[in-house]
Amino acid sequence: MGENVRPVLPEAFRGLLAPQAYPHPVAGVDLIETHISWVLLAGEFAYKIKRPVRYPFVDLRAPERRKLLCEEELRLNRRFAPELYLDVCRVVGGGGGARIATDGADGPVLEYAVRMRRFEGKHELDRLLERGEVEPRELERFGGQLAAVHATLPAASPQSPWGRPEELRALMIRNLLECAHASEVFGAAEPVLALRGALEQALSSRADSLAARRAGGRVRECHGDLHSRNIVRLGERLVAFDCLEYEPAFRWIDVADEIAFLASDLTARERPLHAHAFVGGYLERSGDYSACRVLRLYQAHRALVRAKVAALEAATAGQMRRQSLRREHDRLTAHAAKSLAPRTPLLLVMCGLSGSGKTWLARRLAERLGAVQIRSDVERKRRAGLEALARTQSAVAEGLYSSRMSAAVYEDLARAAEDILAGGCSAIVDAACLRRGQRSRFADLAARLGVPSRLVYCEAPVETLRARIDARERDASEAGAAVLDWQLNHFERLLAQEPLEAIRVETTRPEALEALLRQLPSAGCDAPGPARAR
Repeated sequence: MGENVRPVLPEAFRGLLAPQAYPHPVAGVDLIETHISWVLLAGEFAYKIKRPVRYPFVDLRAPERRKLLCEEELRLNRRFAPELYLDVCRVVGGGGGARIATDGADGPVLEYAVRMRRFEGKHELDRLLERGEVEPRELERFGGQLAAVHATLPAASPQSPWGRPEELRALMIRNLLECAHASEVFGAAEPVLALRGALEQALSSRADSLAARRAGGRVRECHGDLHSRNIVRLGERLVAFDCLEYEPAFRWIDVADEIAFLASDLTARERPLHAHAFVGGYLERSGDYSACRVLRLYQAHRALVRAKVAALEAATAGQMRRQSLRREHDRLTAHAAKSLAPRTPLLLVMCGLSGSGKTWLARRLAERLGAVQIRSDVERKRRAGLEALARTQSAVAEGLYSSRMSAAVYEDLARAAEDILAGGCSAIVDAACLRRGQRSRFADLAARLGVPSRLVYCEAPVETLRARIDARERDASEAGAAVLDWQLNHFERLLAQEPLEAIRVETTRPEALEALLRQLPSAGCDAPGPARAR
C-alpha cells in the first residue's frame, strides 16, 4: 500500500487502532503512513485517510480539500479497479473514541476515509517481477485491458491547458535540469545535462505529432502514476490502482505518456520482454499506432523523472540504500539516453497463403527485434467496428473480404507502419500480401522513409496449410479451406525481381526463425529477446 514512514496517528484518531472501531470483524489493526495518507489495515479492508500536510505539489490542510480528494480517489480508481475501491466512509468521534461510521452512527465527523478491499503486497507487480513470477504474456493482456479503459476516459477539450506541446517542452526541460541538480549527490550531473540537446531535438521534431495527438483526443484523464508498484495481480489478471488524484496536470496526459511510464519502468527493471509485450498488447487493442511517434520521447522523460526521485531519496538515505539508488539512477539515465538516441528502424512485410505461419513467425520476430506487429486480420475487424475475434461469416472475396475493403485495410496497414517507423520503432506488417500492388505499396513506403526492408515469404506444403487452418482456435483470422482454395488460384507469385527484397522461409523447419534472423539487415532494433545472430 505504501512506504513505511514513522507511522504515528494523531490522538483524535487513536481509537481507529482498536478492532471495535470497525463495523466488521477485525482481529487487529496495522497502520501505514505514506507522504499524504494514513492507511489502516483492518480485517478485509483498508481505510485511507488524507493527512493534513502541505508539500510543493499538494496542500491538504483544509478539511474540505481532504474530503474532495477522497471522493476524487474513489472516482478515478473505480475506472481501473472497481473491485478494490468501494466507497468513502465517515470517521466519527464520541465517547468511545474515533470509529468508522455505519449508516446510523452518531457523533461528530472527524474525517473521511477511502475504503478499499485489501490485497497482499506480495501480489504487486514489482514484487512479482523480482521473484520472476509474471510472464510477458500477462503484461500483454494488461496492455489490452488498459487500452479498453483508456477508450472510455474523457478527452481534454481544445480550451483546456493539458497536453500543449509548448508546455510539455517546458516541463521536460525543467525536469531534466532538476534531475541534473539532484544527481549531484552521486557526482553524476554531467551525464544528465549531456542529454539536453537530444531531448530538445526530440521535442522539436515531435512537436507536430504532439499537437496532432492532442487535437485527435489522445490527451485524456489517465491514471497518472502507472508504474509496477501501482499494479497488482487479482485472481488471473493485473489491475492498476492508486491513481494520481491530487494534481489534474499529472493525470491529464497523452495516453502514450501513460504507457511510456510503465514501459520505461519495466525496461529500467531489466524486463524488456515484459515492456515489449505490454506495449504490443496496448497497440493491438487500441490501434493507436501514432503513439509510436512520441513513445520514445515520453519514455526518456519518465526515466529522468524516476532518476530524479532516486537521487532525491539518496540525499537522506543510508550507505547501502544509497548504493542501490545509485544503480537505479544509472539504469534510468542510461535508458533515457537510449530512448533519445537516433536509430534506423526496419520494415518487414510478411507474405504467404493462409496457414503458412505468417502470424506465428511475425510474433516471434517482433519479440526478438523489439518490433511492433500489425495484423491485417485485426485491422480489418477494427475498420468494421468489430472485436478481433468476431466472426463475420463473410463469403470468400465478399463483405469484409471484398477487394474494396482489402484495399482500405492495406492503406490502414501502411499508415500504421509509417507511424511506427517514424517513431524509430521497427514494424512488421502481418498480412497475406498476395498482390504485387500490395507489396509495392510497402516498398514505396520504405524508400520514402529511407529504412531497410524485406519481404518475408512464408511457405509450407499445401497439406500442412490445410491442417494448420483446421487446427485454429480463437484467432482473428477467419480463413478456412474455401479461402485457401481461392488464394491458391489468385496468388500473384513472387517474381525474380520483387519490389521488396524477398527472403523465403519454410516454416515447417525447426530452425526457421534463427535462419531468418541471420538474413535480416542490422537496424536500430530494441532486441529485447535473445541476442540476434549477426
